[in-house]
Amino acid sequence: MLSPRKIDILTDRNMLLELHCLINYASDSPWARAIPFEQYREKWLNTSQPEVFLKDLAESMVDRRTIAEIWEDTGAVMGYLWVTFSEIGGYSITIAEVKDIIVTADYRRRGIGRKMLAYAEQLARDRGADIFRSETGIGNTASQKLHTSSGFETYRIQYEKLLTDPLRKILPLSFEGG
Repeated sequence: MLSPRKIDILTDRNMLLELHCLINYASDSPWARAIPFEQYREKWLNTSQPEVFLKDLAESMVDRRTIAEIWEDTGAVMGYLWVTFSEIGGYSITIAEVKDIIVTADYRRRGIGRKMLAYAEQLARDRGADIFRSETGIGNTASQKLHTSSGFETYRIQYEKLLTDPLRKILPLSFEGG
C-alpha cells in the first residue's frame, strides 16, 4: 500500500543521506560521475555537505507548505520527496521547487515517480504556488524524461567549463579510473 509519511530527520537521517547522495550523484557533472558511486559517496559523507543538507531540510520544514515525505509500501521505502516554497519579492508570485525526488531501485519503472510528481504538483497548487519548478543534471535522462512527460519545460541552462582536473583534488592517489 502506497503511503507517504512526514520525514522525521532524526529517525530517517541515514536513509535521507543515502537517498540525497544518490540524487546528487545521478545529477552531478559528468566529471564527478566518472568515479564509482561508492567513492563519490565516501567523499561526500566526509564533507560538511550532509549536515548542510539536513539543516536546510529541517529549516524548510518550519514552513507548513513544505512537502518533506518518505514514500513507503507496507514499511518498505519506495522513495522520498522534498518540495520548498518561496516568494519572488515584489511580484506576488510563489514558487514551489522540487529539491529532491527519488524512487528507490526496487520500485522504479512502475509510475511511482510520476505519481509523486503529480501529488507534489497538486499540493503545490493547493498551497498557493504559481510556478512549479524542478531541476536535474544533464546526465540524468530518467529524471529528464519524467519531468518532460509531466509537462515541465526547460527554463534555464547552466554551463560548466573545467579549468583543472577536479578529480585530482578529490580522489585518493590510488584511483586509476576503475
